[in-house]
Amino acid sequence: MPELPEVETTIRDLRKKVLNRTFFDVWTDWKKVIKRPKLSTRAKLDAGLVPHLNEVSGAGDFKEFQKKIKGKKIKKIWRRGKNIIFELSQGYSLLIHQKLTGHLLYGKWNVEHGIWVAQDDNALKEKVNTYIHLMFFLDNGKMLALSDLRKFAKVELWKTEELKKSKEFRKLGLEPLEKNFDFKKFKEILKNKRGKIKQVLMNQEIIAGIGNIYSDEILWEARINPFRDVSR
Repeated sequence: MPELPEVETTIRDLRKKVLNRTFFDVWTDWKKVIKRPKLSTRAKLDAGLVPHLNEVSGAGDFKEFQKKIKGKKIKKIWRRGKNIIFELSQGYSLLIHQKLTGHLLYGKWNVEHGIWVAQDDNALKEKVNTYIHLMFFLDNGKMLALSDLRKFAKVELWKTEELKKSKEFRKLGLEPLEKNFDFKKFKEILKNKRGKIKQVLMNQEIIAGIGNIYSDEILWEARINPFRDVSR
């Protein structure tokens, strides 16, 4: 799963590629990747879904997503924890969490025999990059694709202010790359915490962005047993 370093690298590369570009259209063969906007009750009934069961599946409204994303310009790209946020024109924000196997690709593809085939860039033709389930078309003729073997990634379209005030965002812990995150602050946030140090490091409500891989690397470098209690 991409963790803070990979997500940070991704947003820095995206700024070079797609900043100030405009979304022309979007395609998917896996509508469940869209989690927001939510399906309205009427849309659920029209689709033959029982409203409360759809809430369990977490499926969003792709048609509404497609309608709202068209014509939106990418004004800013930033990260919160493992979330990639494209701040858009007209007060909207696109959030993408790549989850376990998702990753974003920039280039140009054509459909050949029902499959997206990359043009020119051989790296995009590598097997790991061919599980494309979401494709954004940009105003410069290029595309932004989401390749996701396991289909765990989530994509949401928010009103920017609502996203920043959302429960999910408010629960996220400190950002390790912020200037005020120093050793003093680190000790402060671990004070009175309970549990094994590895699990605490991975808790997104304490520190945002650390997952299974980097918690292991951090503790190996620090020569601390992952099972050691935080109090010790």
